[in-house]
Amino acid sequence: MSSAPAPLKLVPGVSPTPAKQPSPKPSQAALRTTTTKPEDISSPHELTAFVETLLGQLETKFDDMSSQLLDRMAQMSSRVDSLESSIKDLIESDIAAPASPQPSRS
Repeated sequence: MSSAPAPLKLVPGVSPTPAKQPSPKPSQAALRTTTTKPEDISSPHELTAFVETLLGQLETKFDDMSSQLLDRMAQMSSRVDSLESSIKDLIESDIAAPASPQPSRS
């Protein structure tokens, strides 16, 4: 009747919703800083580009996790609705069925 819940997919760089608007292309400085280590940054421009790249990566990961969480909540909601319907059907069938008379012990 119920299936096991699917695990969250944590694949970096893969978006579960293809309907997202494409993000703007990073600048050349941002592309350079993706391979730059924080300790190698020597100018404010490099630091700005590095921070912008990190924030973009965090935003992408947050959006992915948020959409996965909303999908899981929708799945759970439909499962709860199904359970409520099943319980209601069981209660109604129990009420509708005539009770069999209990034999008296004398």
